[in-house]
Amino acid sequence: MFHCFTGIITLLFLLLAADLQAQVKSLEMGSMAGNMLDIYPNMPSQRLQRGAFFSLRWNGQSEYRELYKNVESGIQASVHDLGNQTVLGYGLGLQYQAAFNQSISGRFQSFQRINVGGIFVTQPYHYLTNPSNNVFGSNVSALLSVSAGMRYIFKQNALALQASYWHSSNAHTVLPNVGMNVPMLMLSFERNFFTDDVSLSNEKEPLRIDPRIGLILYGALGVNEAGGTVRPTNGNSYTKQLAGIGVSYRFKMIHRVSLSLEGYHDKAYELWNNAMEWTDPNNKLQSSALMLLLGHEFIFGHFGWIINGGINLYNPTLNRIINEAEQRNFSSISKRYVPGKFAVRYYINKSENHSGSAFVQLGVKSNLGQADFMEIGFGCLISKKQG
Repeated sequence: MFHCFTGIITLLFLLLAADLQAQVKSLEMGSMAGNMLDIYPNMPSQRLQRGAFFSLRWNGQSEYRELYKNVESGIQASVHDLGNQTVLGYGLGLQYQAAFNQSISGRFQSFQRINVGGIFVTQPYHYLTNPSNNVFGSNVSALLSVSAGMRYIFKQNALALQASYWHSSNAHTVLPNVGMNVPMLMLSFERNFFTDDVSLSNEKEPLRIDPRIGLILYGALGVNEAGGTVRPTNGNSYTKQLAGIGVSYRFKMIHRVSLSLEGYHDKAYELWNNAMEWTDPNNKLQSSALMLLLGHEFIFGHFGWIINGGINLYNPTLNRIINEAEQRNFSSISKRYVPGKFAVRYYINKSENHSGSAFVQLGVKSNLGQADFMEIGFGCLISKKQG
């Protein structure tokens, strides 16, 4: 729980710090409702999930905002009745928001919103007092949501209707961790403090960068609790030591692709190998893995949002777990081959201004979309600087 909480607070702090010069634009409040998807066996029964949300958004003068079509930033707070007060309890969410707006006519707009942050739940799993909750294994989990909708503008007000999808997970740091997946309908009222877009002067040169190749060096520490997603273990957390090297190509100002080779040694794999007597306890290589990852990064000033997917080149322990300890099906067989990673990266010095750009990264490594472990890492991007 501590690792998730630290990551959430750090992310929100960095994103807020990046927008200190922005101008508050609007306040929104509304309600939402939807049914949690029953995607695992023995999930607790629940009725309609209901909640309320409040959003404060701002914009400001930034070249990167223009490249992202004058994106608005915001903070969204939410209150959730999770549909089963006895087992699931209530939730309090806090997320950073990026909002993209498109004008359809004088009074109608379409929009898309991406939110990332965390949720605190009042009734997590407990082996004595609440053993039925396999959705939330910890009080604090990550909370992600995406939405698309329409709004009707009148004077300095607006009414909005949006469809959204909410996902919560603690990244396998505490078990069980089935996670929350809820399609929602959201209805809201918004008060705009001003209506004119804040943009840069037309006299200013647009922000651009020449295409360039870079070298990525990366090291990280990961953590998870050993076991399957559904069953609790009430055991220790296990660390992973990860290192990687890769090449990147920044082909536009806000886009970078990469190809990297990452390897890690996993203490949870050591536990499996020793407990099942699969290998010699001194054979560290059998408790390690190597993966090849192809990635894409959205760049916004000092920040990058990274989505990676690839193939396991070497992961003998995962193969044994799937073959000998899990029920074999298409999903379990496929996840042995397909690792992934979702991460937020903060560049201490911008790569367009420096030949060596140090960064800190918070991410979740997955197996075919199923959370494996959370990692925090440090690295350096070496590339030609601007000009």
